Amino acid sequence: MNDGVPEKILLIRLSSIGDIVLTTPLIRRLRALFPHAQIDFVVKEAFAELVRHHPALNTVYTLPVRADFASLQALRNRLLQQNYSAVLDLHKNFRSLYLTRGLGQGYKKRLQKYGFRRFLLVNTGWNLYKEIVPVYRRYLDVAAGLGIDDDGQGTELFWPDEAEAGLPQSAADFLKACDFVALAPGAGFATKRWPVQRFAEVARAVIASGKRCCILGSQAEQELAADIVRAEPGCSDFTGRLSLLQSAVVLSKARQLVCNDSGLMHIAEAVGTPVVALFGSTVRELGFAPILEQSVIIENNSIDCRPCSHVGRDTCPKGHFLCMNSLDVRQVLAALQGL
Repeated sequence: MNDGVPEKILLIRLSSIGDIVLTTPLIRRLRALFPHAQIDFVVKEAFAELVRHHPALNTVYTLPVRADFASLQALRNRLLQQNYSAVLDLHKNFRSLYLTRGLGQGYKKRLQKYGFRRFLLVNTGWNLYKEIVPVYRRYLDVAAGLGIDDDGQGTELFWPDEAEAGLPQSAADFLKACDFVALAPGAGFATKRWPVQRFAEVARAVIASGKRCCILGSQAEQELAADIVRAEPGCSDFTGRLSLLQSAVVLSKARQLVCNDSGLMHIAEAVGTPVVALFGSTVRELGFAPILEQSVIIENNSIDCRPCSHVGRDTCPKGHFLCMNSLDVRQVLAALQGL
């Protein structure tokens, strides 16, 4: 620290897509407040492209997705050489705790996860959250002692020209359409996924209205996309064919995104595209709700077993899956019309 001004700042957020996108307001504010500081970021290699091109960052350090102890040790040794004056642990897990051991000559703070409140809400339904604090604001709070506040400008993403130039020809041709809606039927856990047949009904209605429709997601979502295309062949399927930043390029041109509580939801908002988000086993209190004023959440607040998890489950513990099964296609279409 030099007169309270950090000369070197390290941020650590290893995964996953949405969590990393939600760090971007903090990155932006740090650069605005400390224009001459060295600001570095540690992330898993699989997600590095989300921050690699951020103009406010100097160096992005990466870990293999399945980093062993030797990888952690090697990276920690590199970080120790930098003599950071501020270390912000935005992950607070075993790996980030190990990486930050001995780091930082001045300011060192870790993310407040509100674990006890979360445990009570998920396991007993007892809600001790006095307000809904979005995760991006929790990240800002980690740096509150440095004078960081919320500028209200939301999240952001940056990509090089080659991300758009390198789009597959099918996607490049599709983007010539001036009016389209994107679908993202995937999510990390089954209880966060709206039934794929209903995504197909949305696709059919969108195409019948004269707009085009496409599906985005990873290779893991290709089977879901295939089910949609079988029901509505006019829907274009790009799952498994685009990088994260190429998906961001497509989303930046979309009118809206219909999605579950997932990483693509946060990518869409970061490029200014409003979302219609289906929330099932997760709730707003957990901090991952959409933040754009134009975005819409569709959820059933009368389901008293919500939330059943803070990240999602492979199956509904009650067997009825009402949190998602009760959400109607007409609600989604009305929200799209409203947007």
